[in-house]
Amino acid sequence: MSHIQDAQRYQRLLPDVGQRAHFPAPPSVTMEFTTASGKPLMVRVPRSVFDQLCLHLGNAHKAGCWITVRCCEVETLSIETIARYVNMMAKTKLHHAGAMPQMLPIEIFSSTLSN
Repeated sequence: MSHIQDAQRYQRLLPDVGQRAHFPAPPSVTMEFTTASGKPLMVRVPRSVFDQLCLHLGNAHKAGCWITVRCCEVETLSIETIARYVNMMAKTKLHHAGAMPQMLPIEIFSSTLSN
């Protein structure tokens, strides 16, 4: 499965306006995917960061794709290095957009995908 197909699974992450009024949003968005080199990753993005990425990239699908691609750019490196890279890229993206002066960290873990 391509990186884009992985990210497309996250298109429905943000509930519609009616659902937001009745159900509180979870504190973070969790994404699981396998990189092209076969490394299974679980990415936990704080809701505040994910919402800002959605705002500045256009929607949840684009935010999910952006995070997936950033992870895949450095997929051969250690999990810790991938996490530092993704956080640095998100901070740069949101700083240029004028949002998120203090950003909660995006967490990345090696995972076993459940299909």
